[in-house]
Amino acid sequence: MLTDANHVGLSAEQIGQTGEQQGNFPQALTHLSMINAAYNLDRALR
Repeated sequence: MLTDANHVGLSAEQIGQTGEQQGNFPQALTHLSMINAAYNLDRALR
């Protein structure tokens, strides 16, 4: 997911088949998803 971000770290709503970003940049949901994934990985690896 981090590799799909643009040059300032933003992720679009959708990523096209060739990696182009499409749509708006809903950052609250993106950041919440990344925090949730990191939290769950941390819990699983303890």
